[in-house]
Amino acid sequence: MTSLIIPNTYVQIMDAPLIFLAGPIRGAPNWQDEAVTILNSQRRELYIASPRRGIRGSIANYIMQGEEDYFPRQRTWEKHYLNIAARRGTIMFWLPGEEEHRCEKVYGAMTRLELGQCMTEYRHDNSFKFCVGSDGKFPELDTIAYDLSLDAPDKVIFGTLEETCAEALRMIN
Repeated sequence: MTSLIIPNTYVQIMDAPLIFLAGPIRGAPNWQDEAVTILNSQRRELYIASPRRGIRGSIANYIMQGEEDYFPRQRTWEKHYLNIAARRGTIMFWLPGEEEHRCEKVYGAMTRLELGQCMTEYRHDNSFKFCVGSDGKFPELDTIAYDLSLDAPDKVIFGTLEETCAEALRMIN
C-alpha cells in the first residue's frame, strides 16, 4: 500500500522508492491529494512525501505514523525528503495556476527555488531525478520551460497531473 509521509513526521525509508510532491500549496488547488490517489492506483509499494499539512479524509488511510516533530521546522523536513527522493525515487513538480490570490506571499516562491535547484543539480549530475508538469497556468511557465531547455534539455513539461504522475512512476521503475 502507498505510504504517505506528511510534515513534520520522520519515517525511515526502507524498501520502496519515494516520490516527493513538489509544487505550490498556499493559494493552490489541493493537487497533492489527487496525486496521491493517482499514484496509489498505479503502484502500491511506494512512499510519497507531501508537504501539504494535515490529515485529509480521502487520503487519511495512507498516512504513516512516525516520529512527530522530529524536525525543527517544515523546511528541514522538506529538504530531508527532497534529497532522498532525488536519489531513491523522484521529485515530482506539479505547477498549477493560482486558485486563490494571497498578497502576503509570492505564489509558488519556494517551488521556483526548489525547481531551480533541481535544474542546477541535474545539469551537473543527470542521475538526479525529477519531473515537471503544469496545467499551463503557472506564472512565468514560459521562462521555466526555457530554463529547463537549457539546463535539462531532455526534460519536458507534462500537460496533466496524470501524465506527470505516470512520468514519476516511470522514473522509479
